[in-house]
Amino acid sequence: MPENLRLRAALAAASDDRIVFDLAGIEGQYAALLRELPGVSVRFAMKACPVDEVLAALAARGAGFDAASPNEIAQALGTGVPSDRIHYGNTIKSDRNIADAHRLGIRDFATDSLPDVAAIAVHAPGARVFCRLATSGDGALWGLSRKFGCSADDAVRVLAAARAAGLVPAGLSVHVGSQQMTAEAWQEAFERLAQVLGELNRRGILLDHVNLGGGLPATGYLDRRGLPLDPPLDKIFAAIREGMQRLREASVTPLDFLVEPGRYLVADHGAVRAHVLRLSAREQLDGERGHWLYLSSGKFNGLYEMDQLRYRLVFPTHPDGARVPAAVAGPTCDSDDAYAQEGELVQVPAAAASGDPVWILSAGAYATSYMTQGFNGFSPLPYTWAADGGDYGDDGDGDGDDDGSEVRVRQLAEGDWDRVVALEAAAYTECALSEERAALESRARVSPATCFVLEHGGRLVGYLLALPYPLFSYPDLARAEQVAFTSRNLHLHDLVVAEEFRGRGLATRLLRRLGARADAAGYERISLIAVGGSDSFWSRQGFAPRAEVALPAGYGPAALYMSRALPAHPTRQPHPTDDPLPGSPEFDEVG
Repeated sequence: MPENLRLRAALAAASDDRIVFDLAGIEGQYAALLRELPGVSVRFAMKACPVDEVLAALAARGAGFDAASPNEIAQALGTGVPSDRIHYGNTIKSDRNIADAHRLGIRDFATDSLPDVAAIAVHAPGARVFCRLATSGDGALWGLSRKFGCSADDAVRVLAAARAAGLVPAGLSVHVGSQQMTAEAWQEAFERLAQVLGELNRRGILLDHVNLGGGLPATGYLDRRGLPLDPPLDKIFAAIREGMQRLREASVTPLDFLVEPGRYLVADHGAVRAHVLRLSAREQLDGERGHWLYLSSGKFNGLYEMDQLRYRLVFPTHPDGARVPAAVAGPTCDSDDAYAQEGELVQVPAAAASGDPVWILSAGAYATSYMTQGFNGFSPLPYTWAADGGDYGDDGDGDGDDDGSEVRVRQLAEGDWDRVVALEAAAYTECALSEERAALESRARVSPATCFVLEHGGRLVGYLLALPYPLFSYPDLARAEQVAFTSRNLHLHDLVVAEEFRGRGLATRLLRRLGARADAAGYERISLIAVGGSDSFWSRQGFAPRAEVALPAGYGPAALYMSRALPAHPTRQPHPTDDPLPGSPEFDEVG
């Protein structure tokens, strides 16, 4: 695997533990994939790396997303991609999941069973479905061979039932297993696809696409014995190109092709900066004395897959010197938090001491998504990212209070108001929507727990103000709050990100923080008023327009009241009698 100098420079600059993603490297890997498979559409498997900055970088280059839940769909929409570049790729979903996804604009659903088809027909009428075929999973580190997918005969029955139920039988899909190491697995998958495609043709069920799923391997791992995992990528891509051509020739109608790469795009472009807890030596039950290297990062905080593979370790403060064979383990009081004990032990510096930095390479896949929220009291790792234009990042830990991170979200404090007022004036003075400072401060006093700021390098570069308000009512821009309402509706009054920091997914980060806080506090809905034509942005965040709500002329002709249900209450519909407040002022501000 080529040395990633940009990523290593970012690791060297980090003074504390964190995950570092190389955005430019991920973008380069995406471009390389398109060169190998020209004309194929990419739907990034979000579960591999649900980091807003990574998603935004891929979306900007044309990628769509493979989402497995309504929450992932909402996050994908937050990148600005249209809903037709997102599909619901999980065959396991409840009625509510299906209805939520359909409400968010999703029209393409994976399926593999007749009960699922029936549910989609009810809760997403007219949707497009693609049926997942089972594969053996042979040759992959994670075979995925039983939980998902159906037989060839069942696939024909499923798509025929979809047509009869008024759905569009649009495609087939496969997944050859995660970190697939053989070209033969792809050839076997194409054999199954060709068999089903032929039978569907004979029945007049004409497809428009085939989804080739995930499975493309990363190249920087070691196996459980410490030997390099060296997938034959040239043969794999050749098998895929040949298989696609075969299906095109066999299909009655033109076929498009999709792929769902995950680890292939991100694994080798992410790394963990950890540190040594202790290098210990102790006598085992067999009388042999063995070394154990305990690291600050393990299975439950960044290295979930360490029981199936080994990550390459770099000890930057010990480039030379004596080495000793050691078992490598994470920090928790759990015996699973360790490398598998197969083959040779890991050679580590004999002089390794507590606090020494350790770089854990090829850790960009499933590092953030598999982390616990604090098993044994060990916090999730924050993350940063490196880009060509410089290094910047977010703590990524859910409450944004780690001093070592360059960008963080935290609760609004009294000393922030000068900067908040300046940002507000810059955003709204020109369009005559700016408020007095006293009015702004009154919004936050009503509900300080739902007001946040965004910092970059100690500088405040964004803010969000939200407060409980009766549904279909809103604050008066010209007047301070006089009453603190009790309502199940949380009104997002204002969100501003400094102009030079826009386009990095930071507004979405503020929204996700608000959504988490609102859900934890028991709110059922979030409302806002979109001004200046911003309703398209808010629609991508899952907000639906409420055109029947009359707004004052002062907001301009494009102002629109919008709301969305929180995930815990997705089927609740707003009603004008919720939290009634006759004569309440009808003003708010969100741009």
